[in-house]
Amino acid sequence: MKIFILSRNRPIFLWACLDSLYRHTRTPCRFILIDSASDDPLIRPVIEGFERRGMLAEIVWLKRNDATMVRAAIVERLDETDELFAFIESDVVLLPGSIGCWVARMAELMADPKLAMLGSLIDPDDFVSLDQARIAAPHLTEYELRDITHHEDPEARRHRPDPGQAVFSPHNPAGRLLMIRTEAVRRAGGATDSDLHDRLFELGYTTGISTEVRHRHLSLLNVYDYPAYDMNARNAYMYSLTYKAQAEQAIMAGLEQSGRITTEPDLHVVADGVRIDAERLDRVYRFTVPDAAEITLTCRRGFALQSVDRRPLGVSLGSLILDGVERLFDPELQRGWYPAESAWRWTAGRAELPPVRSIELTVVGSVSYQTDPIEPMTDRQP
Repeated sequence: MKIFILSRNRPIFLWACLDSLYRHTRTPCRFILIDSASDDPLIRPVIEGFERRGMLAEIVWLKRNDATMVRAAIVERLDETDELFAFIESDVVLLPGSIGCWVARMAELMADPKLAMLGSLIDPDDFVSLDQARIAAPHLTEYELRDITHHEDPEARRHRPDPGQAVFSPHNPAGRLLMIRTEAVRRAGGATDSDLHDRLFELGYTTGISTEVRHRHLSLLNVYDYPAYDMNARNAYMYSLTYKAQAEQAIMAGLEQSGRITTEPDLHVVADGVRIDAERLDRVYRFTVPDAAEITLTCRRGFALQSVDRRPLGVSLGSLILDGVERLFDPELQRGWYPAESAWRWTAGRAELPPVRSIELTVVGSVSYQTDPIEPMTDRQP
């Protein structure tokens, strides 16, 4: 098993992370540390200490803190024998448990071929209250305090699994400690944990959180240990991982001029795996559907560029008539549908429909789509 560790400054956290992996990994693994252009001089001595322990199979020193370079470094080291791999950020500390080895247990759980991404359960005790944060960092604004303490993180809600539940899924698994199915992420394209979680589900996979493998998230303690930590730079880096940012980068690279960006959504219906095209009059689409168990309204996915909306979008509909009944705002339409907005509703590119025989809809909005999407996990850039 190849385990990729991503580091960027904060040597205290890096030492704790590597030490916990060294102590709690009992399965033969190949640890590959990727340093994303750290400029803290204490990082190299920390890494050299674990080199002397014989822990690290390879160290990759990137020239700049660039998510594209991180993805490329991982892709270059994966081959056809790597069914699974693990990814860990250097602000994670594995906690001891009764399961033997975290790698072996997570791999065992991923014997389910539909499970594409598995995270671990956070110890929520490190979440710092806003009152504590105000005392520790009185120079920060309220917004900065909420940001640096991850106050909006769903893990802060202390979701707990049912007794005996090995995998649960109250929200997307956090990207700081993941075991990933290589084939699935190659299909989906690498992205933030939430983007990847959504796309994997659309591809028919599932994700989850191991209830037995537990970790601490040391970034929750930045307000104490690294109060000058640049959350704006961190947030910009995380945004660069989103599918929307990747689409924006593709346009900047000239894809629009090459004909690979379009406003045509290629809207159609898929019924039990069979494509059905519409009778179309301008923005009105009509479909006749045979008996089918699974029906989806399917189109390209794109983004509202130069806006604050980060959602992957399909088309915006002003009406949806199913078997003669208007149902656009029907609460039963869930998977692949965004909540209604005034007089329209967006799809996410693959919107599930109930069994029907006739569909008539009106498209009132579209976005920019890539005709030949780049999947970053296979995009080898220098």
